[in-house]
Amino acid sequence: MELTIVGAGAIGGVVGAHLARAGHRVVLVDGDREHVAAIRRHGLEVGGLAEMVVAVAACEPRELQGPLGTVLLAVKTPDTLAALAPVVPLLAPDGCVVSMQNGLEESRIAARVGPERTVAACLTFGGFYERPGRVVYSGPGTLRVGELDGRLTSRVETLARVLSDFHPAAATTNIHGFRWGKLILGTIYFATAAVDADVVDILRDRAARRVLAGLAAEALGVALALGIVVEPIDGFDGRVFESGPATETPAARAAWDAQIVYWERGVARRTGIWRDLAVRRRRTEAGPILGALLDAAGRAGRPVPRVRALLALLEDLEAGRRRPDWTNLTELDRAAAVAPAPEARQGR
Repeated sequence: MELTIVGAGAIGGVVGAHLARAGHRVVLVDGDREHVAAIRRHGLEVGGLAEMVVAVAACEPRELQGPLGTVLLAVKTPDTLAALAPVVPLLAPDGCVVSMQNGLEESRIAARVGPERTVAACLTFGGFYERPGRVVYSGPGTLRVGELDGRLTSRVETLARVLSDFHPAAATTNIHGFRWGKLILGTIYFATAAVDADVVDILRDRAARRVLAGLAAEALGVALALGIVVEPIDGFDGRVFESGPATETPAARAAWDAQIVYWERGVARRTGIWRDLAVRRRRTEAGPILGALLDAAGRAGRPVPRVRALLALLEDLEAGRRRPDWTNLTELDRAAAVAPAPEARQGR
């Protein structure tokens, strides 16, 4: 299959290297000139749980040529619209853009290329960009693809078969349920990045779990209000927090245990969000991802004080106004005492 992968970092690079090695015709597109140059000179090097060097075509966005058939969009959410700009005029009438991103970006993609040319994916396998020409694959997870309208088409079934040449994948009629399941888990990951500790150590702390469960409960409440049938992700079933975070039930403990197993079997010990803050010193995806959640909460009429406080906290961390610390979780817990009327955010 011919695949254009826009974004050759943590996800796009790992996927592209594996699929190119499997015999698919892959072109990696990335705005980092040094990264592209290194791939052209030496191939793309993958470390971690899949050591390899793969010769794969790579170019900068200005060099992209059409027509484009299947485009896998694997950029950070703040870069969605900029990354789409060179793709839109080159996308074939029967082509599609597959969002392999965090958050709920498929609606923004559909606004540019049309819903009929937009496919959503939910993935949780790990990876990170290490340096020009090298990415790291840190472990397997979930991979689902689906049409926005829930139909099980030959397009998504074919895409699932192709992606399975790298990682077990399946087409689903409930991609929105998977995306929201990941978003619920994502609120927890954002909060762990506010602490200078490994994810498993945070998840093993009972007081921390109570705060994290509060975030999950708020996000779940929005999903349920919007009629989303939330799917479990990597054994983590966000639906167990429907009754709120006060009581840790056996089902909730099972959800936390599943996440601990997930993190212990991989290479990475902290999230990409933490890496953005502590290693790469750049803005995280909190604005677009948590902003979309706040927008949805406004539409659903659901108060989400913890999520709102989490976004403000991460903005402070990005600006250097505070440091990662366990006390940041305490502040999120205090936010639950005040639940202002939800409001839709403007200007996204």
